[in-house]
Amino acid sequence: MGQTGGATGAGGSVGVTPGSGVEFFVAPTGSDSNPGTMALPFRTLTQGNAVAQPGTTIWMMAGTFQYTATMGLTRSGVDGTPIRVWAFPGTRPVLDYSGQTKGLSTARGIEISGSYWHLKGLEVENAGDNGIAITGSHNIVEDVILHGNSDTGLQITVPAAQATNDALGAYNLILNCDSYENLDQPTGGENADGFAAKLRIGPGNVFRGCRSWNNADDGWDLFAADDVVVIDNCWAFLNGKPVAGSNPAGDGNGFKLGGAPAGPGEGGAVHQVTHSTSFDNKACGFVRNNNPQVPSLTDCKVSANGTDYCQLSCSPSARINTTGAQAKLIARNPDGSLPAIP
Repeated sequence: MGQTGGATGAGGSVGVTPGSGVEFFVAPTGSDSNPGTMALPFRTLTQGNAVAQPGTTIWMMAGTFQYTATMGLTRSGVDGTPIRVWAFPGTRPVLDYSGQTKGLSTARGIEISGSYWHLKGLEVENAGDNGIAITGSHNIVEDVILHGNSDTGLQITVPAAQATNDALGAYNLILNCDSYENLDQPTGGENADGFAAKLRIGPGNVFRGCRSWNNADDGWDLFAADDVVVIDNCWAFLNGKPVAGSNPAGDGNGFKLGGAPAGPGEGGAVHQVTHSTSFDNKACGFVRNNNPQVPSLTDCKVSANGTDYCQLSCSPSARINTTGAQAKLIARNPDGSLPAIP
């Protein structure tokens, strides 16, 4: 439990503090029959969702939440007035799903089907499938740690029945997050990436300042995504190299930037990767992966991948001296952003 290195700092945020605005509290020792005050908190985030309105802040209190049910965020905020789910200042609440069945596609940690949510400062671990699954739009996931999940740590994918609805799975910002040591043992490591926006998505999704390491499959997977995804100032390292278990079906790419379409709402896109670093991955640092379009790469850094660039090139490109083991120990900047990598 907990991150092995390069911590982002405690949760909470500047700008909203306990005691301001409409707020509810969720604690490991709470009860959903409580009114959700600090003195009498809820126990589940799902109960917080049930009472949330635009502008509501749901404070997750310190400690470890032992959940087996997926926490569904189905309600929506509005533009400029999101619903916040934030760690209580100075804490890093842990949502532990160890009790979920591994490999069950519905056994997710948090499922965001609503829009205009802002999650910050949480840790999500050991889910039976994705740690966080997003089908909604205009959401922000910030300073969140995901690890030990049995599929991708955080994935944006729209259901097949709504494949061509560009209002879904769109304009989500994943900011300063870490996703590591995710492993889908039942399928030989074929699917567990650090981050993914794949198959059916909408436009405008951005990953910024994120790190992905020691995942069974890839650091990032944009397989068959037909809308442009932006990846800016992110690191992918040691992917395809799990620290426990085995992954005979895992690919081990740093940034997988597409794939051949296989159904409605799928296809190719000129994904944009800027100021990002890929190193010590088992296979390719950056790979086109049969994307019918050619992704755009600018200012990349690479080292010690199986192959640095597969069917792609980057200008400018530089080499680094940092190893994956060293990268785990690099601290983030005080604002949560990533420093320059040596």
